[in-house]
Amino acid sequence: MEVHIKGKIDAQRKHGQVRYTRVLTPAPDAYSRPQTIEVRSKGQLGSTGDEVAFTAKLGGYARKAYRATDKDTGETSMVTPVDLVLDVLEQ
Repeated sequence: MEVHIKGKIDAQRKHGQVRYTRVLTPAPDAYSRPQTIEVRSKGQLGSTGDEVAFTAKLGGYARKAYRATDKDTGETSMVTPVDLVLDVLEQ
């Protein structure tokens, strides 16, 4: 469950002892948009605008379930959203 990430630091923020870094990844081709991800780390990965490469652990958690109604059929079902988290593997 490890991923290698390469991109440019777009923004950073800190909450408690955790640093959140938003990274723009390279677009796959000239007609695509770059992907934007956010990773968590203990230390600073670089300055805004720096190009970085690192390995992160992929994780996630389920949030509170809610009831959703299909507009076409009126059928209701329970939906449980899942949030993915990327934690930088510190070296």
